[in-house]
Amino acid sequence: MKLGIPKLVHFVFAVLVTFVLTAAGQASKAKQIDDLITPLAKGEHFSGVVVASENGKVIYEKAFGFANADFRIPNALNTRIGIASITKPMTIVILSRLIEENKIKLSDPLTKYVPDFPNGEKITIEMIRQHRSGILHRVMPPEMESLPYTSAEMVDKVKQAKLAFEPGSRRLYSSGGFAVLARVLEIASGRTYVELLQQYVFGPAGMKDSLDFNGEAIMERRAQDYILSELGYRNAALKDYSFLVGAGSVFSTAADTHRFGMAVVDGKYGEAAKASLISEGLFSASGSTNGHRAYVEVKADRSYGYAILSNLACGSVDIVRAGVREIMEGKEPTVKKLAVPKFDTSANRDLDQFLGKYKAADGSEIEIVKRNGSLHSADIRLYSVKPDCFFDYRFFGEACFIRDAGRIKEIKWKGVGFELAWTKQ
Repeated sequence: MKLGIPKLVHFVFAVLVTFVLTAAGQASKAKQIDDLITPLAKGEHFSGVVVASENGKVIYEKAFGFANADFRIPNALNTRIGIASITKPMTIVILSRLIEENKIKLSDPLTKYVPDFPNGEKITIEMIRQHRSGILHRVMPPEMESLPYTSAEMVDKVKQAKLAFEPGSRRLYSSGGFAVLARVLEIASGRTYVELLQQYVFGPAGMKDSLDFNGEAIMERRAQDYILSELGYRNAALKDYSFLVGAGSVFSTAADTHRFGMAVVDGKYGEAAKASLISEGLFSASGSTNGHRAYVEVKADRSYGYAILSNLACGSVDIVRAGVREIMEGKEPTVKKLAVPKFDTSANRDLDQFLGKYKAADGSEIEIVKRNGSLHSADIRLYSVKPDCFFDYRFFGEACFIRDAGRIKEIKWKGVGFELAWTKQ
């Protein structure tokens, strides 16, 4: 097709205008993201790295806070931070590839790979992938999570724990199940989980800064984990994340985590993995373990994507996630500021009445304990704010204990983007 000089001029002008408007729009979104996060970081309420893209092009990438608060070493763009349960879709990618190679089937019973697993003949690989195996989420007390384990040793730990229900009858989110799945993939392929990650996940996406946790090895550029408290940064408990093999053991950079999301939607892991991981036109995954939290989200049409990695576990991560998503969708952030209530220890003097185990409708459990004069749920400290209600820094949430005839019957826990309930056992 030939264009006359006037038409060619108009065409070139239209292209230039479109380019300028697109660049201006991207710069505006980048500024909005920066305006959202910078005040949180300056107040030492956010620490980590954020990457955002539009139409496949990175429009924002910045590091905040400290990789090491003791030495005041700042986070950098290539700082490695744990991505927690974003490891799980990586394990699903490996499973999909091995299925394509006819090395494993979703219908296979667990006993095909672990013959002595209790009730393993009733558990299929598909049940484990769908969190319907009955295997518990956590299978050991927190103090044992600081020790190193092989994948085979983790399977032995899971064997010792009773199933939560008849396999296939219900759903229970299970990191323990994915630790078993990681070992199954090793047995089916004849390779280690580290090797499988490199071949099927990191390599195809060009993720050169990602690796599986090894507590005995020096991890260059690794950020220390922190938890937010009323006094600011405090050290998270020391953990050896080998107990989360296949479930939450990968450390990565924000750029690499973004590359993983793009690889999923671009089909670099195959159509089966893409179909399995994309829902309603979106790939989305998140993780929260100890002192690190992570999010990745990429639209299937590549219109936007982002990755957020934080080494300061607190509710500001949810504010950043919600705000970045809204900005990329062309909206104003709904929540821009922290909301930390005034603490009042006198409002709940008798803490013993709140202690005990609580169970959610999906079968998951939490336990409220008292340590050093305060209530805790695992590593989450609860701060008294009003009668029967407590604040937590991890999610900037409010946990309220609901009574029936004066007795505690349940907990309702609300935060940025979530509302959960557990019944007292």
